[in-house]
Amino acid sequence: MHFLKRSNNLYRNGNKKLGRLSIGITSAYKGAGATHLGLMLTSCMSEGLGLKTAYLHCQNSKDIAYLYNYFHSLEEGGRRESFTVANATFYPYVSSEMIANILARSYDCVVLDFGNNYSEYKEEFLRCDKKIAVGSLIPWKRYYLEEFIRKSENVIGSADWIYAVTHTDSKAAAKGAKQLQKKLSVIPYLEDPFYLSSEAMNITKSIIY
Repeated sequence: MHFLKRSNNLYRNGNKKLGRLSIGITSAYKGAGATHLGLMLTSCMSEGLGLKTAYLHCQNSKDIAYLYNYFHSLEEGGRRESFTVANATFYPYVSSEMIANILARSYDCVVLDFGNNYSEYKEEFLRCDKKIAVGSLIPWKRYYLEEFIRKSENVIGSADWIYAVTHTDSKAAAKGAKQLQKKLSVIPYLEDPFYLSSEAMNITKSIIY
């Protein structure tokens, strides 16, 4: 992996040392960018901040299985078992039955990527310390985000969820935030989530804290 300079002194709110942190990510529709954001956060925490981190891919897609090929040569089909690179361990094909066992291990941070399977993993998502919903303000995709917000507005604590949008800029996000009455975090485009720009590092830090 290739990251910015590691910081060995990670503090929350400037004075309290960061404890165990779990981050749940879901998306308003398939392909919204939950996995890309999850890998960015994993990069930030594992190598950028020096924390022992686990990334759980709670989906049936082969994305994380194939990610193994990014770091190692492997025959077609990817790796179905977990694998570790630097301070990050990646778990492909995680089922709800596997989550508790993984969470019981000694990780500083755990990123749970539920994709657009919010309904299936709702209880696990709600148990996370940080909850992020990924969507888009693109006209033909915006409805999915609006619908997700509407359906979850009665869930206890949903007012504190983080809403992240892709394929937009800060000006459009500010306008969308006013219309949706939600704070929107803009996720910058990165061709490779393991090469974090200063902007991406700042965005992921703002989500973590």
